[in-house]
Amino acid sequence: MKLHTYFRSSASFRVRIALALKQMDYSAEFVNLKAGEQKNEFARKNPQGLVPLLEDGDFALGQSLAIVEYLDEICPDPRLLPEAPKAKAVVRSMAQLIACDIHLTCPPRSGPFWELGFWLFTA
Repeated sequence: MKLHTYFRSSASFRVRIALALKQMDYSAEFVNLKAGEQKNEFARKNPQGLVPLLEDGDFALGQSLAIVEYLDEICPDPRLLPEAPKAKAVVRSMAQLIACDIHLTCPPRSGPFWELGFWLFTA
């Protein structure tokens, strides 16, 4: 199993936490997003050009929450998501709040938009 990751990526960090909690063996391939390493060979593996990307044999999966759920399915001990439907829904709700609402406001991905907005309102 190989995880394409970047040290400043909170999404990648979520997956690394899950792998550590499950004590799963994997190799890490660091993709330097700041240097543009996601644009060439990596883009063939993940057209979004984003990390994390998990490769498990011939299967590749992006998006941290999908990866965490996949890891929970293939290695159910210890469980990261509760089995009870209501408890699982609460955990997913909290995870999606972070991934979909809070994460979008964090640089470096949102940095150019903040800079543009600042320029528009100060020009």
